[in-house]
Amino acid sequence: MNKQNFITLTLIISGLTLNPAMADNIECNRAGMKSASTQTQQHNRTSVVSGISTVLYNKGLDEDVAEELAENLVEGENEMYLSLLLQTLDAKNIVSHDDMLAYLGNAALHRQTVDLKTYDNLVGMVSKIQKKALDANTLKQLGYIAKLT
Repeated sequence: MNKQNFITLTLIISGLTLNPAMADNIECNRAGMKSASTQTQQHNRTSVVSGISTVLYNKGLDEDVAEELAENLVEGENEMYLSLLLQTLDAKNIVSHDDMLAYLGNAALHRQTVDLKTYDNLVGMVSKIQKKALDANTLKQLGYIAKLT
């Protein structure tokens, strides 16, 4: 594993372990509430779903319909993976969190399925969002992200 990949992997893992939301969930687990992983999944799902539904609501959809469409889109995806992907793409300055939510909102609006676990799909999504050809560095980073899944 080369030096850059090792550093990137270390940053991702440390970001997950030092995430304050996860620390709160572990604290609740000690108090006898739901398990930390269940709460983390619910938090990630809620934040991704609410972000997508907010985008749809801002486009003029009814609040209930927007939430249902967002839940249907996220339902097929692993919520933790999707949340981590949003954070990673934003942290690497590939695609902003808001642009990604807008893309997912558009996909939910048109009732499309979104599979972002393969390199080809990641490249297609990023090129659609950026509306330009991707440079070699971005393609390399997307390749590394795809290998992590």
